[in-house]
Amino acid sequence: MATAVRSRLGAERRFYSFMAIMMIVLMLIGFAPSFFLRGYVSFPRPNPTITPAILLHGIVFTLWMLVFWAQTVLVAAGRRDVHMKLGAAGMALAVLLVPMMYWVAVYQVARANQPPFATPLGWTSVPLATIPVYAILVWQGWKRRRDAQAHKRLMLGAALLFMGPAVGRLPLGPPALVGHAFGQFLAWLCFVPLFWWDLKTLGRLHWATKLGAGLALAAVFVPVLLMATGSWDAVAARLPGV
Repeated sequence: MATAVRSRLGAERRFYSFMAIMMIVLMLIGFAPSFFLRGYVSFPRPNPTITPAILLHGIVFTLWMLVFWAQTVLVAAGRRDVHMKLGAAGMALAVLLVPMMYWVAVYQVARANQPPFATPLGWTSVPLATIPVYAILVWQGWKRRRDAQAHKRLMLGAALLFMGPAVGRLPLGPPALVGHAFGQFLAWLCFVPLFWWDLKTLGRLHWATKLGAGLALAAVFVPVLLMATGSWDAVAARLPGV
C-alpha cells in the first residue's frame, strides 16, 4: 500500500514538473524575438520597442513562471516548508502582475503594436480578457492552498493562460483574425495533458480543471468576437490610462 502511494505521488510530481518545464520552454520560444533574445532571434512578425515598463512587466512575469517551476521542484524534493514560504512570495508576484497586465494592455494603444487585423483599441480586448480569469484562478488557488489537488490545478490553470501570448507570437497562421483564433486555440490545448492526467488518476475531470479550462477558453474567444464585431473599441476608448 505504501509503495503504491509513493508511486502515485512520484508520478504526480513528474507530471507537474513536466508541465512547468513545457510552459517555460514555450515561453522562451515565444518571447525570444521580442524579449529574451531580442536582437539575436527574429521571427517574421513586428518586434516593437521595449520601454522600461514593458521590461519590468517581462521580468516580473518571468519570475512568476520560474517560481511556479521552483514550487514543483520543492514539492518533488519533499521541501513543503520552503514551498509554503515561497508560495507567499509567488502570491505577491501574482498580485503585482494584475495591475501591470492592465497597464501594458492599455499602453499598447499608444504603442500601436497590434497585428494588422486589429485596431489598437480592439486589440486591448485580448490581454484584458485574461486579467479577470487569471485573478480568479490565482485567488482560488491561494484560498484553497490546503486542498492540494485543487490548489495545484488552479495555479497550473493560471500559468497556462500565459501560453496564449507565447504561442500567439509564433508564426503558426496567417496574420488575420482567423489565424489569431487558431493560434490561441492551439495554446489552449496545453490544457489537454491536464485532462489526460485527471482521467488517468481520477477517472473524471477535477472541478478545478474544468474551471480553469472553461475560463481560459472564454478568454480566447470573447476577444475574437469583440474584434470581429468592433464593439469593444468604444468601450476601450473610455478605459483609464488609454
